[in-house]
Amino acid sequence: MILPSSLSFNSNNNPIQDQFPRDFLSNQSSSRWRGPGELPDTANDYATPSQKKSSMEAMREMIYRIAAMQPIHIDPESVKAPKRRNVKISKDPQSVAARHRRERISERIRILQRLVPGGTKMDTASMLDEAIHYVKFLKTQVQSLERAEANRPTTATGIGFPVAMTSGSYFPMGKEYHQQPAHRRHHHQSVQHYGDV
Repeated sequence: MILPSSLSFNSNNNPIQDQFPRDFLSNQSSSRWRGPGELPDTANDYATPSQKKSSMEAMREMIYRIAAMQPIHIDPESVKAPKRRNVKISKDPQSVAARHRRERISERIRILQRLVPGGTKMDTASMLDEAIHYVKFLKTQVQSLERAEANRPTTATGIGFPVAMTSGSYFPMGKEYHQQPAHRRHHHQSVQHYGDV
């Protein structure tokens, strides 16, 4: 399996487009059949298919996490359709509508290529397949954040905080106060009230 040697952080493309391992995303194995006496190229050749798949999934997730943390900036000039030269353009309304539709689809494809990690290094079919994996990954991340937010303990109010009295003064309603007998609490409030006058 080929690992990315470095990451590129430019403003026009996805931060990890240029050095993205194309062979990894297309699930191509670098191993080949060897004759007797030949040694494997890497230790990865000893791994079972399930181990290789697990390793590739872990690498894919790591790359997705890196890509998800990068800011998204797509240069509008980079997604414009290339200008045609010496091409006769039909004036037929149906042909014009079909051409505009194809241009819109092509523009959306070029934008998606820059959003998907390694998308600019793939053909359209492979990029769309990778986009499915990336969207599923982002969906699981959103669900994890929602669960973490739902399980976050809420701060209890009114416990251990000052409570306003009728005289405008404040008296801490702590644990020791609630453990006092009722007549002592009433006496304490009376002393507090008259002491503020």
